[in-house]
Amino acid sequence: MTTPLGFEDVVKLERDNSPLNRESAVTKIGQLMAEGKLQGVEATIAEDVVVRMAEDADMLVRSALARQIALYPLLPTGMAEQMARDVADVSVPVLQHWPDLSDELLISVISEEVEAKQVAIAQRPTVSEQVSGALIDTGNSNVVSVLLENEGARITADALQRALTDHQDHDHIPVLVAKRPDLTAETCLHCVSLVVADQLESDVANEMRRFLVQQEELPAEMASELVAHAREQAVAEMTAGEIDDEKVEEFVGVLHRSGRLTPTMLLRSLCSGDLRFVEMAFARLAKTTQDHVRAAMEPGSGEVFKSIYDSTRLPKSLRPAFGAALAAAAQERMRAGDGQMEPQRYVPTVISSIVGAYGTVAPAELEHVMAELSRELKREKEEALDSRAKMRV
Repeated sequence: MTTPLGFEDVVKLERDNSPLNRESAVTKIGQLMAEGKLQGVEATIAEDVVVRMAEDADMLVRSALARQIALYPLLPTGMAEQMARDVADVSVPVLQHWPDLSDELLISVISEEVEAKQVAIAQRPTVSEQVSGALIDTGNSNVVSVLLENEGARITADALQRALTDHQDHDHIPVLVAKRPDLTAETCLHCVSLVVADQLESDVANEMRRFLVQQEELPAEMASELVAHAREQAVAEMTAGEIDDEKVEEFVGVLHRSGRLTPTMLLRSLCSGDLRFVEMAFARLAKTTQDHVRAAMEPGSGEVFKSIYDSTRLPKSLRPAFGAALAAAAQERMRAGDGQMEPQRYVPTVISSIVGAYGTVAPAELEHVMAELSRELKREKEEALDSRAKMRV
């Protein structure tokens, strides 16, 4: 415990003005100011001493001063900014606690690339979206972890996405993102996609899953739906980016054997322009060749495709959706020729056709339409099971 400033301290300074004695004196003065024990003339004198000590040549003195008055509300702004730009031993308490530092100054300090200063800023009681973005852009996992743990930090969805993308191999950061109170549906889906795509260690994935379901208060059914759609999205992205046809064919076989060639996965791939994956999948399901499927997917081959579709044992209720997606994709493939297909050109047409064919589906983004189709399929299965149960009775 620090003893109050007294006559002995003044004598010490008079006899020996060493950094150690100055540090002792400024610590006591700063403590008296921070505790509000100085009034009137005494406070004015103390503030004058503090301003002079903030410019002391010895870092030990400046550091002692910063530790004591970082929380002092009447600290002059210019002096606070001066101390915030000092060496880390001096600046850290001010950067962490003094409330009136501007975002511009904080971002400027972050750019100095001094980890101790960046961590101090990440620990501030409140952190703006702009400052949070600058901290995440440091790419420093320690800094990002501290920021994500700070509930007083406002972080945009884009910044959270960058944190996930840049640090998905980190043991802790994906879990911290999943815990965020401001997690958006989009970021939640990104978290789930990392879990289901086996991009995380099993213990990290399990912890993320627990927080996504429990902390975000997702109903079990919704959580299952999110996981299913994220898995399908991850598969669609992975197969579309694979150059080697043999690897895609092998992967289709794995999905087929595990019963995961779902109708919504195939429809999603069709809408994303990955016709190769769809052809291979239909060939497996219909027990035919990929060439046969490809020919059936050409314009004017509707009856042949209908026959192949029915032999896949995919839900007949989804045949109109596949027909609409196939027609639009085939037209785009003809337009593109040897070039790259551009799904964004025809997906709106597919969505419009699906909305027109299904009275229960509302116009929305592709993900929402896929979710509604999934729920429609689930209702059909439940009704079929219920009907069979009644027949047995």
